[in-house]
Amino acid sequence: MYHAGRQRVVVGGAIVPLHRSAAFAIVRRMIPALYEDEDILVLDKPAGLATQPGAEVRVSLVEAVERDYGFHPYLVHRLDKETAGCIIVARTAGAATRWTSLVASRSVGKFYRAIVAGVPAAPQGRFADPVPVRGAEKSAETGYRVLGRFGRAAGGAGFSYLELELGTGRTHQIRLHLARAGLPILGDDRHGDFALNKRLKKEYGLKRLLLVAWRLELPGGRAARAALPEHMATFLAAFPDAPAAELP
Repeated sequence: MYHAGRQRVVVGGAIVPLHRSAAFAIVRRMIPALYEDEDILVLDKPAGLATQPGAEVRVSLVEAVERDYGFHPYLVHRLDKETAGCIIVARTAGAATRWTSLVASRSVGKFYRAIVAGVPAAPQGRFADPVPVRGAEKSAETGYRVLGRFGRAAGGAGFSYLELELGTGRTHQIRLHLARAGLPILGDDRHGDFALNKRLKKEYGLKRLLLVAWRLELPGGRAARAALPEHMATFLAAFPDAPAAELP
């Protein structure tokens, strides 16, 4: 539906610039709130949606929240564009300051799930090698546990379904730690195994990063859990020996 001289278009009940209306296709449906109170929302961000506006960003989570929930959100933390799952936005600047401090002090538990190439040496463990941040090496910590192993018939050592816990929140930390350990996340077009990604795209339709911000443990015993993205569930379903997608 067009509005005022065809320069703007109504999308999901909100008026947005016409040149951005096509970009809203990725968030055509309302972004689900997994938890909410007077200070924050925990949202289930879809893969492919940037968290904030930028020069190369046609539409972001910020604009989607304004459209769906009617307020300007303050980002408490960020997710990579291609990473789906739990993200916290605050309703006010004051709430954002408080929750940013909670995240920085590790009072918020962050758990991810990923599908990687290869099998870790141990069923659970921790990566603690530094990662680059603005040209300097910074300490980083990622815990992991293996939820299942599958896909040996596809060649190589097969794949592993992992749960990961962030001890720190460096940019691309999980992707870097796993790649350096010889366990690249499938679909990672920056740190992954490019030849393998190309083969899996041809054979199994792999197009996206198989990583999700699965669960947040909030202060006071509260928690929020994202749905497993369709592209991850579809990949698991392609292998008869794969673990159940919704393992606890």
